[in-house]
Amino acid sequence: MSAITQHRNPPRRRGMCPGVLAPMEVGDGLLVRVRVPAGVLPAASAKRIAELGRRYGNGLVDLSHRGNLQLRGVAAAEMEALIAELRALGYVSEDAESEAVRNVLTSPTAGLDGTAVLDVRPCALALDARLAADRDLHRLPPKFGWLVDGGGQATLFDSSTDVRFDAVGVDGPLFRVGLGGTFEGAVVLGYCRPDDLVELAAAVAQAFLELRQTLAEPPRRMAGLVKALGVEALRERVAAWLLTCPHPSHAAHGPLPSPAGQGREFSSTQISSPPPPSGGGSGWGQTPATRSFLGRQPSWLGVAFPFGRLDCDKLEALAALTHEIRITPWRALLLAAPQDGAAEKAAALGSILDHGDIRLKLTACSGVTGCDVGTTDTHADGLAIAERAAGLLEAVRMVHVSGCAKGCAHPGAADVTLTAREGVYDVALNAAPGGTPWRSGLTPEAAITAVASLSGADLSVEELPRVR
Repeated sequence: MSAITQHRNPPRRRGMCPGVLAPMEVGDGLLVRVRVPAGVLPAASAKRIAELGRRYGNGLVDLSHRGNLQLRGVAAAEMEALIAELRALGYVSEDAESEAVRNVLTSPTAGLDGTAVLDVRPCALALDARLAADRDLHRLPPKFGWLVDGGGQATLFDSSTDVRFDAVGVDGPLFRVGLGGTFEGAVVLGYCRPDDLVELAAAVAQAFLELRQTLAEPPRRMAGLVKALGVEALRERVAAWLLTCPHPSHAAHGPLPSPAGQGREFSSTQISSPPPPSGGGSGWGQTPATRSFLGRQPSWLGVAFPFGRLDCDKLEALAALTHEIRITPWRALLLAAPQDGAAEKAAALGSILDHGDIRLKLTACSGVTGCDVGTTDTHADGLAIAERAAGLLEAVRMVHVSGCAKGCAHPGAADVTLTAREGVYDVALNAAPGGTPWRSGLTPEAAITAVASLSGADLSVEELPRVR
């Protein structure tokens, strides 16, 4: 069952449906987030969502970094009717608390990719169901996230979350359980069998809830708890669900961290892990490896759109090309077992099918067209940069056009960052939104011209002259 999620405990707005948390209010109306468990969206459901987006919203759909669909421009007066329609489809539960904690990110190619360690859909769906049904777990912070990755061509290696289960091994797969981060950055808790994943997850959640209350300032994310108390405090409470020693058949790459205490030290056996993607990050949080799912593949067709935005007409048209759509955390879609000629039809809709398309290196928030603090048309300005600065985009990892210093689309540093304020841009190099500008107070046209004048070599210079 899919779900719609909104912010926890904001003020109730007139016309809101009881039992459902109030949605986020943005510049073009209310933003309704539709969560798709395991990222699997039947084509019939996608068509119906497109119909509802046109009827109750402004017809725009955003794809999020958490593998969700977002319907934009919903009027407060229309919310109750929209929720009723989605509930009738099985996309909204009666319990608002369960909606807030069902944050499970899943391999979008699960069941489609023969190179994956295993099909993780059953594990992800079982975890989603447990989070929805177990009221003790509804006390988790609303952004507390889970990840279930089967590996393969479109690994979630670079996705950061609170608790991650990464499939490892060749014969009789296991999950490596990591806490607070990406595959490389997470602290390893241990290993578990697929059949134990749900119970271990529930035990980890309970341990997090109990341990956070022992601190003067209870952390809301797992990384904060591990930093404050260490991983052993958690491992002691969930040891019953962790393996004492992985099976020798998993031997391949990388030494195992050896958990101290509890008589649960791993042997010197080594376990295979997903290989790190090559290259650095780029637009929408993608790496060159994770973008390689785009275009025609043996079992799917990968399509993206500039800035992860399409409209309901395009969503409906894509749904007509397949029996099932997969939602990815890279703001793109996979069409499972697409019809003949689907690639040509998708391209005619404006889809990006080439993983080398320079527009994939652009990221931008909604700007003035969809945010009440935006003062520039970030999408239009970003596309103008794509037209006039192709050489730069080929050389860099990311150019970010931010509607304000908050950097909602990408709060971290980019090779080039344009930060809008009162209708003008400050342009910074190798910086986050609001960083020290290289050029400041530029009109959109002047900012685009300035960015187009840069080359990749310019970004290797530590200090560039500032022109005010």
